[in-house]
Amino acid sequence: MQSKLEDFWRGARWIILGDQSTVSDPNKPTGIRRRAMLFSLIASILIWLMLSLSENYYLPVEYTTCATQTQEISSACISGIDEDSVLSNPLPETIRATLYGPGISLLVQRFRARYLSSPITFSPDAGMLDTQLLLRIPEELSIESIFPEKIYFQKEAKIERRIPIESRVTFVSQPPHFFVGEHQLNPDTILVSGPTSIVSQITSWPTEADTVVGASDTVYYEVTLVDSLSGWIRKETNNTVVRKFAPQYTEGQIEQVRVEIQGLSNANNTVQLEPRFVTITYQVPLEKFHEARQSQVIRAFVSYTQIYSDTTGRVEPRIEYPPELMLRQVTLSPNRLRYYMNIGAQ
Repeated sequence: MQSKLEDFWRGARWIILGDQSTVSDPNKPTGIRRRAMLFSLIASILIWLMLSLSENYYLPVEYTTCATQTQEISSACISGIDEDSVLSNPLPETIRATLYGPGISLLVQRFRARYLSSPITFSPDAGMLDTQLLLRIPEELSIESIFPEKIYFQKEAKIERRIPIESRVTFVSQPPHFFVGEHQLNPDTILVSGPTSIVSQITSWPTEADTVVGASDTVYYEVTLVDSLSGWIRKETNNTVVRKFAPQYTEGQIEQVRVEIQGLSNANNTVQLEPRFVTITYQVPLEKFHEARQSQVIRAFVSYTQIYSDTTGRVEPRIEYPPELMLRQVTLSPNRLRYYMNIGAQ
């Protein structure tokens, strides 16, 4: 091979330069000298490539299978699978092999695997398949490693179930908006199908974990369902929309609220609070501002049990209000009260 390259090189130089003894002649036209330099560079690169690609190398190659084309394995992908059956184990989407051999053969094999070959199909008749038999590797190449080495085919009855979707979305309020109530999902259930042994154990299907910031009255957010059982289970959808209300809040206040004492008859004659009146401050949705301000059911109270068991001389009142007011950040001023016991009246 080396002699052929030398003959080719001499012939090419003669065509471009003519008599080789005049290569360095300053009277030689400049264009010829430039073409000679360019030809020499290109020829050197080609010779280097030819010599390099004739050496042996290791090269990883991926072969796609028909499992990459659809979520549900069809009879076109696996012969002998009917509509009521499914494989217990998922098929690999790719077969990864490390090949060893001449560089040019390795490059051709990678090009064929990526662009020319059809996805690999399967026949589960034998129950187990050695993946090396699927690749049809040329004789000049050897397989150094392959994954998976074997594919096991075990058929199982297929079932369908509709299960609830579990949201893993965290809602973070951004004042003046605050999230209220429970979130809603659309859809809130999903139809799944797959092997009976797996589908029968699924109680819910979670979404991806994510965080949503409330910056409007109603927040809609599309979230992806987790794909941890890809290959085993087929889902009718991959996404759901989470909706939650985040109304705009404003501050409200009720002054001179009398603190009640619960759990003791004639409590006002037995226990005296100091002060007896407090101010309640809260955050309330704009549309409920007037309702909350005029409401007579926002109450402050302490129980006699609190007073009886206290050892500090001060008690902290509790606040009670209807949940439909959707109050947030409710505070009292003052938040702790002194008390005096009237022993004679007890």
